[in-house]
Amino acid sequence: MSVSLEEYFRTTFEDKLLVKMPEREDDHLTPATRLLEKRREMAEVEQALGAQKEEFQMKMESLQQRREELERKEFQLKESLLKFDKFLKENDSKRARAVKKAHDEKDLKRVKDQEIQRLMSEKRELQGVKDKLVGRLNKHKIYHK
Repeated sequence: MSVSLEEYFRTTFEDKLLVKMPEREDDHLTPATRLLEKRREMAEVEQALGAQKEEFQMKMESLQQRREELERKEFQLKESLLKFDKFLKENDSKRARAVKKAHDEKDLKRVKDQEIQRLMSEKRELQGVKDKLVGRLNKHKIYHK
């Protein structure tokens, strides 16, 4: 990774850090003047590098904030997904219970309808027996007087 950072900084700052001095005759400059010139150039390069480092640091902080925000949103999305999944499971469970209840009620209705038909038939038979018995009673009433 340090190689890639080194390469990154080298390529990114190469053009910005190179300070091009106008071409002059360096023959008449004293070593002290050259040293001062080189120190000035070095200070400019260090200042530019510092600015670039600060900009890089700000970008890294911004990226870290975005990463944290994305992680927070991802967590919220997972929570929402879990709640929705729970809701769907509860809904499916309620639907299954409702279908079972409807099926049971339909079966119970069928059984009750059959029982009603049986009892109605039995009632008709008993009514017929009663009518016969009432007829026989009326027929035999004349002997009781």
